[in-house]
Amino acid sequence: MIAKALNIGIKIFLIAFAFIYIIPLLIIFTNSLMSIGEIARHYGDTHDVFDHEFIGQISYVQYRLVPEMISFSQYYTLLFRTPMYLDHFMNSVRLTLPIVAMHVVIGALTAYGFTVWQSRFKEIIFCAYIIVMVLPFQATLVPHFIMADTLGILNTHSAIILPLGFSPFAVFIMRQSMKGIPFSIFEAAQMDGACHFKRFFYVALPMSKSGAAALVILTFADSWAMVEHPLVFLRDGVLEPLSVVLYRLGQDDIGLIFAASVFYMLPMIWLFLYGQNYFEQGVKLSALK
Repeated sequence: MIAKALNIGIKIFLIAFAFIYIIPLLIIFTNSLMSIGEIARHYGDTHDVFDHEFIGQISYVQYRLVPEMISFSQYYTLLFRTPMYLDHFMNSVRLTLPIVAMHVVIGALTAYGFTVWQSRFKEIIFCAYIIVMVLPFQATLVPHFIMADTLGILNTHSAIILPLGFSPFAVFIMRQSMKGIPFSIFEAAQMDGACHFKRFFYVALPMSKSGAAALVILTFADSWAMVEHPLVFLRDGVLEPLSVVLYRLGQDDIGLIFAASVFYMLPMIWLFLYGQNYFEQGVKLSALK
């Protein structure tokens, strides 16, 4: 009886915690459907709490979850009257998709090598990958900047794509997934005359698709929301992704920020919902190996 009550209490706590977590997302979505007048009424005339000029005149934002009247004017302004949004949205796509593709291809190929390579130095080299993976990005940012400057690719998307496309994390995820494949399967394929190319594409990849799906989702989320690398490597604001310039879209129009934030979240939400099962399986396999 006590165990059942404890189980129910844990479920209630987790549901409440999850609801608290999604409240900001709900506020962004519902507020994007408010009219211009309603947004101005609830979010206008506010000042920074550190602005000494307005001490004693601070007014708090009145968050509302349900709009008084549904309006799509913010979305119309965003999509048809704010061309810079679509430009920066496409910049995010141009940066994210190549990075994701490089992670999957390079990570899978390297992981296959670690899986089939029989050597006493294999684990030592893999440990070196792990050490690089746990390093903070600040430790590698300066070498990346120097290399990009030497290659003459600063202020281009290549300065971000090339260093971020080679990821030890991708190798770790894919190797953990491929470790679950019995080595006898590779040996049987070799006996049937399959070369490494065929063993990789017809054995390793199909049997590690859960790990690849988890890698795609995690890499997409990280690349889609990146801020530090564009700020360091890009000097031309036209090249910046949406994650960097989102706040500039509507500095005088909070409703525009709400609408832009909704569109910004949609690709990530769609990808996670579409690949949720594969993602869960890939994370479980990576944790068990």
